[in-house]
Amino acid sequence: MTLIEQVQRLRVAAVAAHDENKINRRTGELAELAERVETLIETMQRLRRGVVELGAGHTAFDAGFGPQAAQLAADLHVLAKTLPSQVADTPPQALKAHVKEADGFVKSLRGSVEQAWTAESNRKVPVINEDLVATLSKSGIDVEEIRIKIEKAHVVLNVLKNRAVPQPGDIARLASALESLQACGKQIAALVDPALARVITGAQEVNGTPLNSFTPEVLAGLARLGILDRFWVRLR
Repeated sequence: MTLIEQVQRLRVAAVAAHDENKINRRTGELAELAERVETLIETMQRLRRGVVELGAGHTAFDAGFGPQAAQLAADLHVLAKTLPSQVADTPPQALKAHVKEADGFVKSLRGSVEQAWTAESNRKVPVINEDLVATLSKSGIDVEEIRIKIEKAHVVLNVLKNRAVPQPGDIARLASALESLQACGKQIAALVDPALARVITGAQEVNGTPLNSFTPEVLAGLARLGILDRFWVRLR
């Protein structure tokens, strides 16, 4: 019997018992409890997926939450099915206490999941000299593939950090994005060593870069990149 059917049945009983106000109040309480239980069930489903995902990533997390969450989810489903069949004169205190207890556990679980995910998603991000990448691109060096990989990795990281609770596959997405950034950093380092990078980026500044920065090694590096002819000496 659905909740609506139960309400209709209670209304009929109320008329017979000359106690319609009491029944209306009771059915209102049942409807409110049913709504709260449905919300708790939806939240529990999301949190349980987060617990499983954190466990899959071997994150430091209280292993006891898993079984407790599973049991509470089962209890809430049973409660959701039994609420519409409650008789009109059943005291609501026990049901309210049950829902309140479930709500307390859900809040505790949500706090633990969010804290664990925040620690996981805030892993140290490999540092990429994106200004250098942009400068290389302006200088005519083909770094478009590297730039795209960097942008995609940052988009993924931003999405993950904005999630309070992880979704299935988020641990793998996080690891993949960090690995991609690390690989990009190695590609840039192999393409341009620090001394050469300082000359290239410095040349983009208003005052340019000192002439003594153009060592034989730097000149060879610029020639290797095919951009030596883009530099010139300005007397001041």
